[in-house]
Amino acid sequence: MDNREIFEELTTLARQPAIWFVARNLYGQQASQRPNNSRRLLRVLAETDNDLTAGAIADILAIRPASVTQIIKKLENNAYIQRVKDESDARIVRVRITSEGRKQLQVLDNKQTDFQTELFDIFDDTEREQFGKSLHRLNEHVMSDEYLNNMRSKMDKHLQHHFDHFVDATRIQKLRKNQKSYLKRMQEHQLRSFFDRDDHEKF
Repeated sequence: MDNREIFEELTTLARQPAIWFVARNLYGQQASQRPNNSRRLLRVLAETDNDLTAGAIADILAIRPASVTQIIKKLENNAYIQRVKDESDARIVRVRITSEGRKQLQVLDNKQTDFQTELFDIFDDTEREQFGKSLHRLNEHVMSDEYLNNMRSKMDKHLQHHFDHFVDATRIQKLRKNQKSYLKRMQEHQLRSFFDRDDHEKF
C-alpha cells in the first residue's frame, strides 16, 4: 500500500458517518470539537480523594472560572455533584461527586468501552498495539512545529493567512501542553489539600 492509498483510507475512516455520529454522542463533542467539560469535571472529582473548590477545578481543567460555575450548576441540577462547606472554613465551598454522579460516569465509560471494542475487534492484541503506536507517531508528527512550518512554507501568503486561522497552531500547542500537565495539576491540588488537612488536624 503506497502513501496515496494510506491517505485515502485515513480520510475515508475519518468521514465514516457511523463512527462520527457515535463518537460525537459518546464523547460529548459537538461540531466545534470542544471537549465535554461536564464529563471531565466528573472524572476529576472521581479521581481525587479531596473535595475541590471551583478555583481548583478551573485550574485542573484549564478553563475559565465562569465556565466552571455553569458546569457545576448543570451537574448539581442532575444530582451528579453536590456543594459542601469546607470543614475548617464555612466561607469556602467545595464540590463533591455524588453516588449518582459516579453511576453516570460508569454508564458513559461502559458505552465508550463497548464502542471501542466493536470498532477494534478485528485486530488481535499485536495488531492493535502496532496500530496504536503508528497512529500516535503520526499524530505527533502532524502536530509538530517542523511539519506545520514545512506545510506552511509551501503556500503563498494568502493561503498562509487562512492556514494560520484554520490550524491555529498556538491552540494546538496549548492543547498538547494542557494534556501533559493535567496529571501534574491534579497531583498539586491533592498534595495541597493533604497539607491543608494536616494543618487543620494540628489545630
